[in-house]
Amino acid sequence: MEQQRPIDLDHESDAKQQNTQLVGHKRTTNVWHKYVDIRDPKTNKIVKAHCKFCSRVLKVATKIGTSTMAKHLLTCPNNPENIDKKQKKISIFKTSQSDATTVSNWEFNQNSTRQALAKMIVIDEEPFSYVERDGFRYFCSVVVPQFCFPSHFTVSRDIGKLFLSETENLKNKFKGVTSRIALTTDCWTSIQNLNYLFLTTHFIDDNWKLHKRVLNFRVMDSNKGKEIGKIIESCILNWGLEDKLSCITVDNACSNDVAVAYLKEHLIDILVLGGEFFHMRCATHILNLIVKDGLDMVKNSINSFRGVILYVRSSSERSKLFVDCVLKSKVSCKGSVSLDVPTRWNSTYIMLDTDLKFEKACKRMKKEDPQIEKDLIDKFPAQKDWDNARALSLCFNQFFDATKRMSGTLYVTANMLYNEILGVLASLLEWKQDMDPNIVNMGDQMRKKFDKYYGDCGKTNVMVLVAVALDPRYKMRFVKFSLKKIFPLDEKKVEDIYNDVYDVLKRLYHHYDNVSTKAKDDSSSSSHWKDDDDQIFAGVVKNKQMTKIYDEFYEKDVEGAMEKSDLEDYLDSPPEKMNNESFEILNWWSDKCTTYKVLASMATNILAIPVSTVAIESSFSTSGRVVDVFRSSLGFKIVETLICTQDWLRASNVCIDLEQLLDDVERYEKGMLHFYFVLLIIFSYIVYIFINLNCLFNIYCRNW
Repeated sequence: MEQQRPIDLDHESDAKQQNTQLVGHKRTTNVWHKYVDIRDPKTNKIVKAHCKFCSRVLKVATKIGTSTMAKHLLTCPNNPENIDKKQKKISIFKTSQSDATTVSNWEFNQNSTRQALAKMIVIDEEPFSYVERDGFRYFCSVVVPQFCFPSHFTVSRDIGKLFLSETENLKNKFKGVTSRIALTTDCWTSIQNLNYLFLTTHFIDDNWKLHKRVLNFRVMDSNKGKEIGKIIESCILNWGLEDKLSCITVDNACSNDVAVAYLKEHLIDILVLGGEFFHMRCATHILNLIVKDGLDMVKNSINSFRGVILYVRSSSERSKLFVDCVLKSKVSCKGSVSLDVPTRWNSTYIMLDTDLKFEKACKRMKKEDPQIEKDLIDKFPAQKDWDNARALSLCFNQFFDATKRMSGTLYVTANMLYNEILGVLASLLEWKQDMDPNIVNMGDQMRKKFDKYYGDCGKTNVMVLVAVALDPRYKMRFVKFSLKKIFPLDEKKVEDIYNDVYDVLKRLYHHYDNVSTKAKDDSSSSSHWKDDDDQIFAGVVKNKQMTKIYDEFYEKDVEGAMEKSDLEDYLDSPPEKMNNESFEILNWWSDKCTTYKVLASMATNILAIPVSTVAIESSFSTSGRVVDVFRSSLGFKIVETLICTQDWLRASNVCIDLEQLLDDVERYEKGMLHFYFVLLIIFSYIVYIFINLNCLFNIYCRNW
């Protein structure tokens, strides 16, 4: 069959020259001039029309009319008549990462406005019904009158679409990451009495920037270790990270040990060194266990301080009396006594440190309020309790600072853990020489717990020491020097631990070197043997007489030269100076990545390993606000959508620091509590004065 041929209607003369028997060439509407007609070669009748603007082909017939063609022209995006010729509005936009402003044209777009609204609901943790409130609608009617207000059902659907879009963006980001990815996981129980599992990833990108992302917030049907392992495995497979894992950091629960063993069993073929160093224990949880054992030795003193705080806060009169005692004692602290959370030792430390500032006020209140001794009996702090609190405050200050440093997420922590362990051990050894028997007993009790987790190199993940070796300020020299300080009388143990760490470092180096060589061979395999010289070299290698000699030469000379030129060269070079406070380890490796290619690949994977799961507690705080009393009916899927999407949106904005925001919120809440406390005292004074004036007025009236 002969192919249909389009004829341009703008060239009627050409068409007549081709065929003088045109059918329907007289056209009364200008619509035909915007199409190219397509005719049937047999009947020469128009059967289709080709739009000149958007190349769309329409089925038409001269007898039916041109209504279809006219309707298409009204909606054709390339039709010049449909282009808005009105003058654009000029707006000034401020960039999010700086104070710079840009001037550009602005045009209202309903879809982009709804997408921005969905992001606002997620980031600010607003309820879906926020869009139906009168105040919000009034504000939008003034700012953007063209905006059509969506319902809360529409907002929930928009957030679902946003979640899917951000999921795809994150998956694409993972595909572009060449380094391995470390995981942290922990569990949380909501107000709905549902058990959730958090899974968070940490990685360093090709620009040597550290990233943290919440991957999943899954409901668990069981707290058994195998079930936890299955959930984590399904999340890993869903994200396509099974061949990118380096390490997983968990707390010291027995179920987590089972879960990690399950993951190693199913992922052993694709883990580094068969998953030998896949399990990392949370350092802050271990530190928490160590400190709790020490606090148990002085729990009576701690309980006495809790009793005083509860007594002061029990009524407004006692609070007013305490404020009077603070003013009379001339205490410079502007805050007030704070009660701790017994399950969190850091809050106990803050309670003791704060109460010590009000020691004079508490002792003065004991003299002015005889009821305090009757209510507390023997629970009021004695001088011995104040001495214990002072000693605890000095001793636990280092533990408190170490916990904060190891819980950071904006900087690498793998190279810091060993230094913190050394600092804790030095403190315990110092306490053993203290004159106070309570401090000595407390130090001995904490040392037992310390030795349980860090007393032997076999009990600790060796990646901690490898991370120290990859820190250019320390290297292996510092590892050996510090081991001699820890075990001054056991040189054999020092040599054994040092050799073990050095052996692991060499094994890791050979593993990454082989991976790098294999990737290089794969990339050049298509053109490796094309040249004539290469073909001759291949023949030499494949020669039976030369194969054995070449293999021996490669193993002894070539591999040794490669190892010495990279690993040994790095370790033999002098370490960086320690007095440089602005030293950034990731920036250093970014500058040296071309010099030490294999070691740089190791550094991106090992330095990204978090030594603590405390960073997840910021997500717990977020989830506690999302699943609060007023929104306890939210389904677990929408809860995961809100938690994960909020983390991804905030992570995309460098200016937003979630941990810093939570600290600001905590400080704000403390300030508000202090404000309300002072306001309560002022109100008590006013009520007291009003009652006295009322009594005087009544007496005056009766006498008159």
